[in-house]
Amino acid sequence: MKTVLAVTVGLAASGISAQAEEINVMSWGGAVAAAQMEAYHKPYMAETGIKINSIDADNPAVPIKAQVEVGNVTVDIADVEPSDLVRLCDEGLLEQLPIDELPDGSDGTKAADDFIEGGLYDCGVGILVYSTVIGYRGDQLEGVTSASDFFDLEKFPGKRGLRKGAKFSLELA
Repeated sequence: MKTVLAVTVGLAASGISAQAEEINVMSWGGAVAAAQMEAYHKPYMAETGIKINSIDADNPAVPIKAQVEVGNVTVDIADVEPSDLVRLCDEGLLEQLPIDELPDGSDGTKAADDFIEGGLYDCGVGILVYSTVIGYRGDQLEGVTSASDFFDLEKFPGKRGLRKGAKFSLELA
């Protein structure tokens, strides 16, 4: 399973604060952004009166890096994959979270202990957990038992379908 993260991007540069009237949130677009709008953004806007501008990107890590490097940060919060979070944080392109200052959970649990294992990072917090499933028709492709079988075109000829992007494919291989 993978955890997708929300990270704060250049907070000092972007001017986000408790008095913000608008927050720019960058995510993956499509169904993901639509779901985030319904689950997170609309309730937050109704409760606070702060407008959320949803910005779509094929991979939010790319424009985040570019914005920080040129000193024109327009994104306040972004949804990135863990590998991008670690890299961007290590490069100093993301704000460090004040973990000790995060509010306790509704049951009084300290914030640092209130996330699923691996869900709290120096520069971000997990917002959803997902997994990638490989499926095939067993009546058409018998004997597949491992990821290496998936790549064995001689033993198992036929078309393959993979996610657009190398991260999952390389991990699988």
